[in-house]
Amino acid sequence: MQRFLLLFLLLLPAAALASGWEPYANPRFGFAVEIPPGFAMVQEADNGDGRTYARGAATLAVWGHYLAEGDFKDEVAGRRETYRREGWDISYDRETNGWASLSGTRGNTIFYHRVIRLCDDSVSSFVLEFPKASKPEYSPIVSKLVKTLRPAEGCSSAQGAAPAAR
Repeated sequence: MQRFLLLFLLLLPAAALASGWEPYANPRFGFAVEIPPGFAMVQEADNGDGRTYARGAATLAVWGHYLAEGDFKDEVAGRRETYRREGWDISYDRETNGWASLSGTRGNTIFYHRVIRLCDDSVSSFVLEFPKASKPEYSPIVSKLVKTLRPAEGCSSAQGAAPAAR
């Protein structure tokens, strides 16, 4: 009985994390992501490219856009350079042909930026910013956001980006 209770208590945080996530699908750019519990929408872009959410001191921006100049690699390089110019210390930087992740700190704030390729020379991103002191709370949230950011079903030109949203 004690083992069962221990197993239940160990699985409880995972179940709590899974509950309350709200789907967001962006029809303009053809991507989907799940929004974590407790995040309230603060603003929706007038042009339909995305939304901004907040929960306490944390913010989450989710959007899509067309690659105006260059390709996916140029987009990621530009984002990387912008973060450095803004004074962020990038501590995690990983890139493939279909996605990239950047993370770092500035002062007492951590950011995590995930960008994926979509169809029609477009990309989707989320940026989550939260206090350094909240890292243990936000690490599993970042992991789930990464897993749920997906191109729309039928977006075959984004092969390798991530599995399609359903």
